[in-house]
Amino acid sequence: MRAWDERQKQQGEGTARRSRLGSDKLLIMERRSVTVQVPATSANLGSGYDCIGMALDMWNELTVERADKFEITVEGEGADQIPLDDSNLVVVGVKAAFEAAGKSVPPLKYHLKQRIPFGRGLGSSSAAIVAGLLAGLIIAGHKLDVQGKEQLVQLATEIEGHPDNVAPAIYGGVQVGLYDSLEKRWATERVSLPHGLVFVMFIPSFVGKTSELRKVVPTEVSLQDAVFNMGRLAWLVLALTSGKVQNLRVGLEDRLHQPQRGEKVYHHLYPLIDACYEAGAAGAYLSGAGPVVMAITTGGSGDFFTQSFTQRTDQKVAAAMNAVAQRMGIEGKVYITHPTNVGGVVVRADPPFSSDLVVYNGET
Repeated sequence: MRAWDERQKQQGEGTARRSRLGSDKLLIMERRSVTVQVPATSANLGSGYDCIGMALDMWNELTVERADKFEITVEGEGADQIPLDDSNLVVVGVKAAFEAAGKSVPPLKYHLKQRIPFGRGLGSSSAAIVAGLLAGLIIAGHKLDVQGKEQLVQLATEIEGHPDNVAPAIYGGVQVGLYDSLEKRWATERVSLPHGLVFVMFIPSFVGKTSELRKVVPTEVSLQDAVFNMGRLAWLVLALTSGKVQNLRVGLEDRLHQPQRGEKVYHHLYPLIDACYEAGAAGAYLSGAGPVVMAITTGGSGDFFTQSFTQRTDQKVAAAMNAVAQRMGIEGKVYITHPTNVGGVVVRADPPFSSDLVVYNGET
């Protein structure tokens, strides 16, 4: 560490370098440690398989610091299921960041506070990738172009394979993503979200493996089913942007992946969806590759403390989910949260950020 401090004193800020993305990058001050937070995400939203996702107010926190040897520790949700070697996706993200900076990775110590349930369809993999990229870029002292978050999408999607989770993890909000064959890069755009929506999720205690769940999704579909989903996705985006939440139910309908997963793997899916609608939900769907079932509700408005139980749609939906799960003998829990318009943020760094850096959320 002493040798690193000496090198840091000798290093001038503002050195330009070229990364593998082919753009000029600014080499800035390397750092001893950094802590970042990245939100959970819910992808697919029924009809938007692999192309739409939303950030949720549930956050993982990653601290990375220079050390004498590699070490990784995890606390929280699914800590005993997360790898403690270089296959961990936060490490993969850090390595990709150092590669973009044109530097070798030094010995680093990682500590992950895992609040996003692991392997449940809430974007834990994407959160790890984005957290690793953010932390790695800062430790390496590498500043991306002015369009830095767009460059982050390229790096993250190269690892993840599709942008539906990584884009909202970076930008926040609801993001539609695709591969732009003209520009030859991944592109995303924000979809506005009505105010006052509350998301109620049933989180089963068992883990879903995305790689296995993709095998039950057909590689070819009929023209009729393709047209069905195209119309529903357009309807979903219109429902969100117009604020017509009564149209969400139709927009969330799907024929490409939910019926197959519901029939072959997740027998709780449609009983829970039906119960959500009976309890007054505006929409319900399988979150990502599952097994989480997500309901969209109007929640409560006004003074929370003056509202009765019957006025809160989110509470009624939560009770309905629990009742179905108990009847089917499925262990799990219900979690109520909100969408967030904020993506991954840097909460502190050592040395602290200087004024020429963009600080997404302010240091603590």
